[in-house]
Amino acid sequence: MPLTLDDLDGQYDVRSETSYGGPFWLKGDGTTTIKNGLTYRKDKAGCVWESAFHIINDSQVSIESTVDPGQTEGVYITDEKGHPTKEIVTYKSVLGIRVVDGKIVMTGDIKHGNETTRLTMTQI
Repeated sequence: MPLTLDDLDGQYDVRSETSYGGPFWLKGDGTTTIKNGLTYRKDKAGCVWESAFHIINDSQVSIESTVDPGQTEGVYITDEKGHPTKEIVTYKSVLGIRVVDGKIVMTGDIKHGNETTRLTMTQI
């Protein structure tokens, strides 16, 4: 049976590792809930993340995420040129999807300017 957006519904642990070596710390890890292929959450730094998922095939999904640091105090994100900004930034990637111990795991690299972030989302 083909993978559907309904199969993605649930709560996920979000973890990331970045190649960025600058002065800004990643505080985007945490938990999120996917419902109908969409997420909305606020991270530990106060940035608002909204994501949309689309099924490519049974082993890949695309993700488009926006992050808005606009209402945070002293928190910046990097734009596509690697400069700190308070503007909304969009990230796009294709994540591999597999099932481990009955839980969906999505993993992939997000390339953004000079930075690469390895994203792992594990269903909990």
